[in-house]
Amino acid sequence: MNQLRAESIPEDVIAGASALVLTSYLVRCKPGEPMPEATMKAIEYAKKYNVPVVLTLGTKFVIAENPQWWQQFLKDHVSILAMNEDEAEALTGESDPLLASDKALDWVDLVLCTAGPIGCNMAGFTEDEAKRKTQHPLLPGAIAEFNQYEFSRAMRHKDCQNPLRVYSHIAPYMGGPEKIMNTNGAGDGALAALLHDITANSYHRSNVPNSSKHKFTWLTYSSLAQVCKYANRVSYQY
Repeated sequence: MNQLRAESIPEDVIAGASALVLTSYLVRCKPGEPMPEATMKAIEYAKKYNVPVVLTLGTKFVIAENPQWWQQFLKDHVSILAMNEDEAEALTGESDPLLASDKALDWVDLVLCTAGPIGCNMAGFTEDEAKRKTQHPLLPGAIAEFNQYEFSRAMRHKDCQNPLRVYSHIAPYMGGPEKIMNTNGAGDGALAALLHDITANSYHRSNVPNSSKHKFTWLTYSSLAQVCKYANRVSYQY
């Protein structure tokens, strides 16, 4: 374990990727293990080719050891953050998944936060000119009517001239399973749905670059609301 070396990271594979997906475990190894260096080499290639870096937090215990270190790591290297409500609180100090997701936007471009029986939250940025109002009922919360522009597509902050924070939330599909036996894999399923949408966007842009779907440099193919719905449905299957 943890013996992957930096020279083994394939630059050409990352250059053609839609995203680079990492877990927090990769940079928290025993002294002398090469995995952290290999991880940073992969991140270096991702930045070189403008490939978004995705980090899944893995466990609240790793994050709680040094949340300030992780905040800086996110700010320096990560575009997309995936976490559950416990990991979110360890990282941000906020127990409300919405507020935790909003706080994380200080460091990253897009946030996926799963919260068990509460459902799924997403937070990100869009270009103010391109924002789209929801057709769903406006939701109350720590941020009033936070889902007002959830029909917008996500963008990286650096690609926005006038960035606007946008949020979405969806309750568990069909109220969730009748009996939850194990939540292992639910967050990974939700992230897989998000990654599928990001990959679909990259594929469409490379094949139909002049499409109106690419007037702006979008990160996702679908709106936050639609991605949230898709992630929620996949998570249910787990």
